[in-house]
Amino acid sequence: MNTTATLSACQTHGSDQNTDPRPDELVLCPHCDVLQYLPALIPGEQAHCLRCQHQLDARQPNPIMRPALYATSALLMLLLANLFPFVSMALAGTRSEIHFFDTSAVLFTEYQQILSILVWLFIQAVPAFCMLAIIYLKLGMRYQLPARIWVARVLFMLKPWSMVDIFLMGLLISFVKLVATAEISLGMSFWAFCLFCLLHLRTFQVLDRHALWASIAPSPQPDVAVKAGRTGLDQQLKLCHCCTAVVPLAQRHCSRCHTKVTVRMPASLQKTLALLITACVLYVPANMLPIMRTVSFGDVTDSTIISGFILMWQDGEYPVAIIIFLASVVIPIIKIVLMFWLCYLAAKSKQTAAKYSGNVYRLVDWVGRWSMVDVLVVAFMAALVRFGLLASVYPGVGALVFAAVVITTMLAAVSFDPRLLWDNQQIAADKPMQYRQAEGKV
Repeated sequence: MNTTATLSACQTHGSDQNTDPRPDELVLCPHCDVLQYLPALIPGEQAHCLRCQHQLDARQPNPIMRPALYATSALLMLLLANLFPFVSMALAGTRSEIHFFDTSAVLFTEYQQILSILVWLFIQAVPAFCMLAIIYLKLGMRYQLPARIWVARVLFMLKPWSMVDIFLMGLLISFVKLVATAEISLGMSFWAFCLFCLLHLRTFQVLDRHALWASIAPSPQPDVAVKAGRTGLDQQLKLCHCCTAVVPLAQRHCSRCHTKVTVRMPASLQKTLALLITACVLYVPANMLPIMRTVSFGDVTDSTIISGFILMWQDGEYPVAIIIFLASVVIPIIKIVLMFWLCYLAAKSKQTAAKYSGNVYRLVDWVGRWSMVDVLVVAFMAALVRFGLLASVYPGVGALVFAAVVITTMLAAVSFDPRLLWDNQQIAADKPMQYRQAEGKV
């Protein structure tokens, strides 16, 4: 059962003997720029911003060993996923078998090299680096290993580009497409990959980012009188987006991670609008060009995103058709429209419902990466379905263009500074900040 307690913007109030009644450290919310005290949390609790309810910290039990063990187990499963047969397909007495690495290797040797490199980065290289980085950083908490700042910076920069969960969804969609016409056999590596996905996601769930940076170096605190409950901009303070340290306005680089710190992201709206316009331009050919070419008994059929959805709907595969339609058509359009709307609100600087706009931004930022599922489906099927003129699948140029749309919209969300939505907004200084019990332990 979740429990709630409150603390004011200026001081903490312990609800029981497990909470520290003294103020801990000052933090700036990365979404609304309010300065506030971060309470001393006990394992299993989360601290949320008093103004926008963005999660500031989540204390995890055993913050060193748990992430390291999960990451080590995930890497072991990834190794097993590459050692044994992944999936095999039998059609008309002929069998095609692939390994996990073939998903990108076949594309590189026979079809599209750029698409192959993207797939390899998203489902192998980036996830493996993230797990290795977590192990290195957790060991560094004990043994003071070098280059921890650089590793931590790269880890949190690459985290959104790890798409093993999206690839797993793509595999399930591919199986639904293929099982009606061929016999599909799942190898040992497939089950190892499923475990890798679960362990990979769980590793990030139990990773305590605040404690991780605190183990590298203590968070620098303002050396001048400040007042919690007011924005950092009003008090000549700014936030380091890399390590969440509070930096004086006159200081150019963070004293903890040495990253260059700016008051707001430079040219945030201009960059976001440029990326959104690029996504709009690319979205038209991405839906008109064939995303996949299918050869069946010598007949060649080109499929676009829309035609693939229509075909699956006509075949009665309604759940999968809806997933593809939502991920490949609805989500990109809604994300682009909402990002334009957020840019408009940020530019107007009016007294708008900034809290709800912030919630919209967080949702858009999270859901946008799932549009990559169609591209990963095409990559997997192109590697598996290779029976010559009998039956073969080839990626179309539309797959690469659509991947560019997804990447561009993700970059647009990254370049948008949500604090612009809150600038010139009034603060309810007496509104309490809540910290809640985190999700159940595994």
